[in-house]
Amino acid sequence: MERNCRSSGYIPYQPAFEQMLHYRNFVVPSGHPLFGIVSDFYQFDSASADGEVCVIPDGCMDLLFRYGGGDVSKTLEGYHRKKVVIPVNQIGNAFGVRFVPGELANLIHMQSSELIGDHAPLTDFLKKDPMLDRMDQLQDFDQRIETISGYLFKLIQNSRGTVDIVRYCTDKIINSQGNVHIRELSEDTGYSIRYLRVLYHRYVGVSPKELCEIIQFQNSFFQFALLQKEHKDFSLCDIAAQGGYYDQSHMNKSYRRMAGSLPGRLFSEISR
Repeated sequence: MERNCRSSGYIPYQPAFEQMLHYRNFVVPSGHPLFGIVSDFYQFDSASADGEVCVIPDGCMDLLFRYGGGDVSKTLEGYHRKKVVIPVNQIGNAFGVRFVPGELANLIHMQSSELIGDHAPLTDFLKKDPMLDRMDQLQDFDQRIETISGYLFKLIQNSRGTVDIVRYCTDKIINSQGNVHIRELSEDTGYSIRYLRVLYHRYVGVSPKELCEIIQFQNSFFQFALLQKEHKDFSLCDIAAQGGYYDQSHMNKSYRRMAGSLPGRLFSEISR
């Protein structure tokens, strides 16, 4: 899976999801009408009512459909500040839409910070719609993508428009792999640090500084996992330097705070 450093092409790394039964995903390509709004669409099956999946911080909100037992639940899923193990307690199928950081709040009137580490029924935010109802009957992955994309196009047409400040700052955070200071974002945009924090609280859910840490973590852990899978020699000092951390100690503190363990142990836990 090709990864892009721009937030408009940001593909978060969720290795435990990729290990789920019959996992599929479609990364929104450049030139697609949803490029820069949706990161990817994904789908997986659950064969057990007492399963679980490990989720790591990625900064992305999800629209999730769960199919099982004749019922379909539709929820908005906030991302987590720390690694969590989420129960998958419904036998059936799940289909998700993963949004680029800050973009979902452009389409749905919501305070993103209130959804961090939590989820809520979609009906709390959106009115009943035939396209959403049609999702209940669809089983084909491509048809689900086509239908929900059509619904999102409608939301885009009726939206208030994107917040260019947030998109610009988030692009810069992604491009720098999380190595940019909020003071620099303030100077570039001409807006105060306090105002940027207010915007991020509303649209992204966390401060620019915390999003930087999430992106830094995402990039470094992806590189670590890639090197592990390719059985290449490397040191944690190398990973820290490539990830833009001050040193290995700085990286270790960040990993303990966000994942509860260092890169090697985290990789082993998720790879079981």
